[in-house]
Amino acid sequence: MLFECGTDVFESEKERNLYYKFFAGYLFNEFIDGIEERVQQFCEVLNQSDIHGKTSQRTKLVLDAKNAHVSFDNHAYLFSSLEKIDRGEFADIFIHDSTNNILVTIEAKVHEDWDHGKDIVSNFSRIKRIQANLKGKTLVPVLLIKQEKWLNAKKHANQTGSNVYNFFDEEDNEFRVVFWEALISHLPSDDRVKQFVESYLNHPPGRASYAFSSSWFERS
Repeated sequence: MLFECGTDVFESEKERNLYYKFFAGYLFNEFIDGIEERVQQFCEVLNQSDIHGKTSQRTKLVLDAKNAHVSFDNHAYLFSSLEKIDRGEFADIFIHDSTNNILVTIEAKVHEDWDHGKDIVSNFSRIKRIQANLKGKTLVPVLLIKQEKWLNAKKHANQTGSNVYNFFDEEDNEFRVVFWEALISHLPSDDRVKQFVESYLNHPPGRASYAFSSSWFERS
């Protein structure tokens, strides 16, 4: 089972544990009925984002569920022509669809704070190098975070050098911001995937602690 929330279930506190499970175990899982509807809903959420960088193309995202491929923890060095230029990570989640010539790169955060320089500027420079070698392809860079993280950062939007100030001030920024909450908003309240994601989002940041009982273990 992937989406259990009980205190007697061991769950890694790593943020990648959430996006592996959500994107691979549910959203883009071709073995679960309804993938076309799930992928269409995902596209609609990204298309409805109203937080964009200055140069965002605001392209309407369309993905072919039968051809969209998802990869995790993606680094530029895997492209042989780029490995000596910049070996860094360009996306936590990389979705590409050769049918529609779409490249979706997602920088995903849950409890960890996002940083404009590291997560937007550095990643975008790597993404642009990839796009430069793939003429005619549409790039859709995404910052995926908790809504609370954006609202907290937005309080400092007028401060020069703050993350939100830099996000909107950056001259070359095609990112759009999407909230985790939006990805699950259409699911019913009793849906196990929704409950699992919400438990992750609402859990206090930091490492979970488990105690051994007489016969098992339990999250304290």
